[in-house]
Amino acid sequence: MTTPPPYSSLLRAVTLGTARRDPPAEVATWLASLDAVDPTADDAERLLAAIAVGERLERLRPHRARPPSGPADVAPAETGSPPALRLARGLQLMLEGTYTELLDEGIDLVLERKTYVPPPLLPALLQRAAALMEEDFPRARTYVRAGGRRANWLAERNPDWAELATGFDYVRAWRATDQPSHRAKLLARWRFTAPDAAREALAKGWSDQSPRNQEILLEGMAVGLSAADHSWLRESLSPKRKGVRRVLTALLLRAGEPEAIADLGELARAIVSEGGDLRTTVVHAEHKELLKKYGGLKAPQTLDQWLLEIMPPSSWDEWVKLKPPTWWLSLKPLQVRSVGRAVATFDNPGRKVEFLDFLLRESPPQFPAELGVELVRQLPDAAFDRLYESLLTDQRDALRLRGLPRWLALNRRSAWSERLTRAMVRRLLDDLENRQLDYATQRDLALHWKLATPLLHPAVFSWLRQQLHSATERYDAFGKLATTMLQTTAFRRELSRT
Repeated sequence: MTTPPPYSSLLRAVTLGTARRDPPAEVATWLASLDAVDPTADDAERLLAAIAVGERLERLRPHRARPPSGPADVAPAETGSPPALRLARGLQLMLEGTYTELLDEGIDLVLERKTYVPPPLLPALLQRAAALMEEDFPRARTYVRAGGRRANWLAERNPDWAELATGFDYVRAWRATDQPSHRAKLLARWRFTAPDAAREALAKGWSDQSPRNQEILLEGMAVGLSAADHSWLRESLSPKRKGVRRVLTALLLRAGEPEAIADLGELARAIVSEGGDLRTTVVHAEHKELLKKYGGLKAPQTLDQWLLEIMPPSSWDEWVKLKPPTWWLSLKPLQVRSVGRAVATFDNPGRKVEFLDFLLRESPPQFPAELGVELVRQLPDAAFDRLYESLLTDQRDALRLRGLPRWLALNRRSAWSERLTRAMVRRLLDDLENRQLDYATQRDLALHWKLATPLLHPAVFSWLRQQLHSATERYDAFGKLATTMLQTTAFRRELSRT
């Protein structure tokens, strides 16, 4: 048999076809010498059969491995101590799905003990971190930091994880995307690492954007606001579109720009009555002009709601003579909601504690539960523990079913104190034993058991085992939930002893 032609020649002949062009001479000669091809077939059929034979021969031909042209790309060595075997096994169970809800606690243990996530678990860890990038970028970066130097090295080499690496090129990424929604999300993450560079990138093409795109892009500026942003935000407060001016106004106030605080403070002073009630409009021409300068209102929001939402919460102390909790109690539900949004937005730890204490004790009607969850997750552990210690002391029924204090406690992301743990477990058991459990109650109670499981203090395990003894013997879903609660708490106790 003659020597087969190059595989590339066969592939070219098949791609071009034989209807208007005969196969090359070398291909035709080789086809004629093949006993495996039917001699009565036409050129096209013979060519297809021939390339199948040629492809098989190409695969069987031995190939010499070429030595690498440069030095091998090796991950950097870790500087921390290797994790203890028990901690490494615990992290494996968290990342493989057995104890997924405990991953944040495991990451905190890794950082606290100055160790790192074992290398075989890094792909799973980085996958979890990438899923958090848009929702909680600081938390995603914490995951990478727990992975050590090797995690950062690995993130740099995967396009899906590259933005998690410390050396990510945001300038190149900014140029590569032009969709405003994508750019706004990218800008927010860029502001987390380099706020000045991110602002300058936005400023370069700002005048070329449509008003709607400007409004979208400004969402990314809400991260890392400081006095360095005052000048650009003030200069940009001139577009005709009211929506852009309203967003810029909110950003100026969050950045603490003195002129915006003084101007909007003048409006706030104008709508506050002597008793602390708020008017919904202003009547003087200079106040109306000032409101127009900062974008005006968007229906159905009223002036009082808008100012309560965008002004620093502590600024109202100057114009309202009542103590904040007393004043909040006199406000309407929509006004209280606006106050809550402002408290969540501005960095004022003391006012956050004060407002959450008001929420827990008064449970104002129609207050959005998701906003309360956002607020309670912003509290440091020590402040949260003090808040609930005081609440449990003053209110015997603080953790009642479907009450706001119970729901907010169940949505924390870090473990409770021992006192709150014991109080919540007793309440869960009382609700299980003392109620006629209709379908809705069973559904809510089962959810509360699931949410409470990763939040119990590990030190109460011995006490917990006694409390749940009879519950674990139930044959319904709550028996399984009680068993899971014991198993998870035992796992966390052993992990904390590592």
